[in-house]
Amino acid sequence: MTEKSRENVTENVEILDTCKQNMLRTIDEISKYQPQYAQSISNLQQDYLQVTKELINRMVAFQKPWYGNNVRNSFSPTVSPYAEQYRKQSNEITSQAFHVFDTANQLAIDMLNSVRENVKLVGKTFDTVTEYNENLANTWSNFFTSAQKQYSK
Repeated sequence: MTEKSRENVTENVEILDTCKQNMLRTIDEISKYQPQYAQSISNLQQDYLQVTKELINRMVAFQKPWYGNNVRNSFSPTVSPYAEQYRKQSNEITSQAFHVFDTANQLAIDMLNSVRENVKLVGKTFDTVTEYNENLANTWSNFFTSAQKQYSK
């Protein structure tokens, strides 16, 4: 191998090393912010749920005096005969909704876990393909090197 070709090989290896280092540094830099994003999203969700609870409490508190007033007014509907039926149906609907939420959330969590496993499989597949390509390239390189040596004699 000539001095010039050795320099080219060295430069090519250095370029690959630089490219690899920059890509790894980029991934490391991106990964530094992931926990902050996750925490910010979680905080936003918690704040939203808390504000929603406060809104519900205020809406009900605002309406209670209208229903609690002993003097009948045109704004207060009569619900006495249906109150128990409404409570039962409301509780049943709420329980069923919770069951649907639980099922949907479990499906979403299972799906995310499945995606995570698939990402791991993609990594393993990439490793296998890379190893195969490396072996193939080495085999062809050895074949051509031996062929060149045979004809250069």
